[in-house]
Amino acid sequence: MTQLLDSIACFISLESQDNKVKKALQESISGNVFALPFRLLSGGLAKLGQPGLSKFGTLLQKLAFLVTAVMIFSLWLPVFASDKEILAVISLLSLFLYVGGSIFGGSDKRQISSVDAIVVLYFGINVVAAFASHYFEPSLKGLAKLIVYVSSYFLFSAVANTPRRRLILLVAAVGGGLIAAVYGLYQYKIGVAPLATWEDPSVESQATRIYSTLGNPNLLAGYLIPLVSISGSMFIASIDARKWLFSIITAPACLILIAATVLTGSRGGFMGIAVALATLFLISSGWCWQKYPKTRPVIISLAVVLPLIAVACVLLVPSMQQRVTSIFSGWQHSSNAFRLHVYESSLQMFKDNWWIGVGTGNQAFRNAYGLYMNSRFDALGTYCVPLEIAVEAGIFALITFSVFFVALLGRAHTAFYSKTIGWERWLCAGMASALFGIAAMGFVDTVFYRPQVHFIFWLIAGTLVTASIHSGAGKKEFDSINVGS
Repeated sequence: MTQLLDSIACFISLESQDNKVKKALQESISGNVFALPFRLLSGGLAKLGQPGLSKFGTLLQKLAFLVTAVMIFSLWLPVFASDKEILAVISLLSLFLYVGGSIFGGSDKRQISSVDAIVVLYFGINVVAAFASHYFEPSLKGLAKLIVYVSSYFLFSAVANTPRRRLILLVAAVGGGLIAAVYGLYQYKIGVAPLATWEDPSVESQATRIYSTLGNPNLLAGYLIPLVSISGSMFIASIDARKWLFSIITAPACLILIAATVLTGSRGGFMGIAVALATLFLISSGWCWQKYPKTRPVIISLAVVLPLIAVACVLLVPSMQQRVTSIFSGWQHSSNAFRLHVYESSLQMFKDNWWIGVGTGNQAFRNAYGLYMNSRFDALGTYCVPLEIAVEAGIFALITFSVFFVALLGRAHTAFYSKTIGWERWLCAGMASALFGIAAMGFVDTVFYRPQVHFIFWLIAGTLVTASIHSGAGKKEFDSINVGS
């Protein structure tokens, strides 16, 4: 059974295609034309024979890593909730620094993978959708946003080129999320007033829903869910490596992030965190079941006790019970009814534009949605990420993104079970469970497209791909990890 799973994971990860993609890119005309200006610049600088230039290039690449880490840490800042263009500028600046460092002969070399080809294909499909759209100008704006996010994937996978750097980037993400979570807990303590009406007063009692610095409880939940998984995996890694001080830090951090996610009152958040934690538990318990047979009674006990605790929390807290049961209320709950109306209209949009979609971005969606919507149910998006992708860019974009997502999970599996990856296997487990959590919430909400969630997603994607490529270099233990590059 294990060998079958390994074979399936290896197949869907597309790792066997990495060298073929690299060779095809090197031999392709388009690849050589694209790389020609960079080669000319790099070759011209190399002919100068100045050793200081390569050192300067390495310095620029290190600066790119530092800027990236600071940006990831700072996603919780209120300014980024209102002014998203700043994040785009910072991300592109970091990419410019890295590329500039490479031209000057920096020591960091990014490795090409088959996942890169899928990302490029997904971007290309969106380019076609944007230029073929009836809403050309709004689609170009959506395409510009996609350029930022796709470029961030290549940035993250370039700067996260060592286990230490990958750990630092993920710690930065968790650290920023922890600040947002702590402030959210403070909001709960003082009973912060809502910024909008999120509950249906006909079936729910008013309860405090935290939103921290982001101004939206659903957005806060979407931001924290992947960080819960990652912090939990850090705790497991510290226990496995017997780094008790690190476990003392990561355990409370994970609990704080869980508490803040639950207190958002986000029903999509409940679904996401439940799926993320269940996935992390299954991965870790499956590993311990085989490697540490003495832990099997503990695993069985936790498999019984933890769900009971979750159910008890739901039953004993009336506001949470109302929020959870409202998930299954169907048309009886106004928020459910709103989403169901939006789903119906969006599905009709997809049926009429299934080939290349209505155009990239939510502005193109809104322009087209006006032709299909129920007059009482205006919407900013489809409230379902797969449906949003299909409506905006068509069936081929949805298929390509699905292949990309599945490939990431395959990479996580192969990296986790690598014999040489060491402690970093647990980060891969955390990132895989984070992807499941993001996907679970993404089926009922589109906060996925907000920068705080989207940058975390592409960070996980880039880091997972790099970790899978370098899994053979993961022999270092926690003792060799120092904060630095």
